[in-house]
Amino acid sequence: MRHVSHLVLVAAALFVASAPASFADTLSQVDTTPPAITTAPSLIPNPNTAVPLVATITLTTNEPTQIALTIADGTRLWTVLAEPVFKTVHRVLVLGVRPNLVHTIRVTARDQAGNITTWPAVLTFVTPPLPANFPPVTTSVSFPTRMEPGVTLFQARFVTPGVPPGPTGTYVVMLDSAGEVVWYLEANYDIGLVTRMRNGHLLALAGGFVPGSAAVEMDILGNTVKTWVATGLASAPPGTTGVATHSFHHEIRELPAAEVADFVTLSTERRDLPNYPADEVNTAITNPVSTVVGDVIVEFKRDGTIVRETKLLDILDPYRIVYGSLATFYNTLYPGSQTKDWSHGNAVLLDTSDNSYIVSLRHQDAVVKIKRDTGQLVWICGPHERWVAPWTNYLLTPIGPNFEWNFHQHDPEITRRGTLVMFDNGNYRVVPPTAPGPTSSFYSRAVEFDIDPVAMTIEQTWVYGGPGQLFYSGFLGGAKPQWRTLNTLVTDGAKVLQSGAARIVETTPTAPAMVVFEATIQDPAFLKNWTVYRSERLPSVYPQTWIPPQPH
Repeated sequence: MRHVSHLVLVAAALFVASAPASFADTLSQVDTTPPAITTAPSLIPNPNTAVPLVATITLTTNEPTQIALTIADGTRLWTVLAEPVFKTVHRVLVLGVRPNLVHTIRVTARDQAGNITTWPAVLTFVTPPLPANFPPVTTSVSFPTRMEPGVTLFQARFVTPGVPPGPTGTYVVMLDSAGEVVWYLEANYDIGLVTRMRNGHLLALAGGFVPGSAAVEMDILGNTVKTWVATGLASAPPGTTGVATHSFHHEIRELPAAEVADFVTLSTERRDLPNYPADEVNTAITNPVSTVVGDVIVEFKRDGTIVRETKLLDILDPYRIVYGSLATFYNTLYPGSQTKDWSHGNAVLLDTSDNSYIVSLRHQDAVVKIKRDTGQLVWICGPHERWVAPWTNYLLTPIGPNFEWNFHQHDPEITRRGTLVMFDNGNYRVVPPTAPGPTSSFYSRAVEFDIDPVAMTIEQTWVYGGPGQLFYSGFLGGAKPQWRTLNTLVTDGAKVLQSGAARIVETTPTAPAMVVFEATIQDPAFLKNWTVYRSERLPSVYPQTWIPPQPH
């Protein structure tokens, strides 16, 4: 009986904290009758076995109530306000539970006057163990009091080494602050990117990193809500929504609610350009004609209508070549063509402070800012070599000590301070014709730049990683600024050349940066190579409507 009383008190405390005390006190003077649970709570494990760490509890109450759950798993006891909306018919999610455990759950209802009723019977939810192919996550550092609160969301993809490569697979995972699994999806298709939407659903790029992949909206139970496919080169399959563009690749973001379009993504176009460089080092060697692929920024609505397109080949120098610019990545999207991957965009975000795009172009070693309405270039963040007039007018001038440019970067993001953070992959670290050092000399960083668009200057204000450190991901990666702690969540996403592993690291904004969380995904037998594209910190596993803070 003491245990039951304790649970009731915990639930009551949570409810009181969720509403203004004066409002609850005023109503309680009038209404002191506890609500009645009129239909007994019933727990149903998720029918979608790809997402097994989820259950639903159904019940009804005689008046509108909120529902809290108090959950125990043998070592932990916690209470969560699982359904904050006042209703009489309830379908409550059980989330945040760990695998291979017996969970006992008590259900508490609270009415609008603050009165509570706890159902006397205990519900039981037995979670299955993790699958054999599950990402082997090892958490080596965890200081929750110094971390951004919440859970870490990421996709983990494995490839079995070999020629040709063997089986592949993708999981979407959430880890708690201790690095323990509290939600996952065992995907039956390749997922290259995943993020959370304002409505609590997940938004994924399906098809891994293959250009032309689909965008999928799914709920927390793993059920597909909507699928968008690029129809510029093929028709839309039944049940999907077509978007008249060539591809979705590397990026999709939900736009702010007030915008006309709902999403921004990266697409592609191809152009045949004459006398195109055929050699990265000696650009005097040319082909009579080359098929060049450029990135296109596309904004579209939920119904698939395109609102705006911005073509990078119209804005930047299509003849500028650095290491990687002549890669044939897009041959599968444009069969029969020997394509040149001139820009290889891998990120686009909307800077609401001046209504502009910030775009990462890996095969230009550049992050660029472009006016959204006009397509006018604002600045170029990257090494100056091989830019010619008029683009030289937009190059940023470094100031301050210890400055290094970004090379083959990923995931530029705006911090709460208005600075720019990105994952600097560090491939080559030179621009041709300068010869790079051996791959063993390459290194990655998470780096913060302070850009003055009036003076056209750039200053390096913070860094994690650098020369001499065993920290190199030749592709993938991310750097997400955190809003409460000012920490940075770093995705060291593809250490394939070193160990077939990926890391997720949270660092402080100090100099030097302090690691407060570190999780490594690595097969101890080295039979699979694991990669992670990006990661992000969510306030909770619970998908209640969440509006991310805006930078300005």
